Amino acid sequence: MTDSGPAPAAVSRRRRPGRATVITGAVVLAVAAGTLVAIPLGGWDTVELESAVIPQLDVGETYLGTHYTVRVEEAWVGEVLPDDYDTPEDGRTFVVVRAMLRNEWREADTQSRTVMTFDALDGLESFERSALVRAAADGTYLTAMPPGVDMEVLLRWEVPTGSVSAGEPITLGVIDGRPDRAILFSGTAWRDERVVVQTTVVPRPSSELEYAWQS
Repeated sequence: MTDSGPAPAAVSRRRRPGRATVITGAVVLAVAAGTLVAIPLGGWDTVELESAVIPQLDVGETYLGTHYTVRVEEAWVGEVLPDDYDTPEDGRTFVVVRAMLRNEWREADTQSRTVMTFDALDGLESFERSALVRAAADGTYLTAMPPGVDMEVLLRWEVPTGSVSAGEPITLGVIDGRPDRAILFSGTAWRDERVVVQTTVVPRPSSELEYAWQS
């Protein structure tokens, strides 16, 4: 849902333990009450909206979110996966991202499928923009994420062939929002969802992907 409201969370940049220090700060610029404030520099033709600046995280750094905490580890692109029965539809290719996800909300949640987005998903139907999520350790298909548990996962999409290539950077946008009481169903609705940080990863050929549960 897209009701306007305050920014969902501060961004904390944290590498995996032992790699670096923790840098915290409110670097997600607020979009409040539906108003974007632009500062014209050299006229409106050259204005840059400061509110549109999206923080960048390196691969292996962690976004501490309101809905999900996310750390992107690596990615693969191609039409070949370790399971022989996994083949893309005609005219499509796979994008697989290994990441750590942690559901920060107090109840089990099913929206890990839509926690990331990237350009190749543009123009696809909404259901096609949702990832297939599997536990990286044993291949279990995950439909709901328990609260407060770090989960190493593989997220998989099918995108148009030629829209992504191994060796070519993909910028992954992490989506976050704010919790609100649902109106049409029991539980929590997430509003003001938008890309709050980005991580650029260079994918390897999918033929190099190995499943831990097949080792």
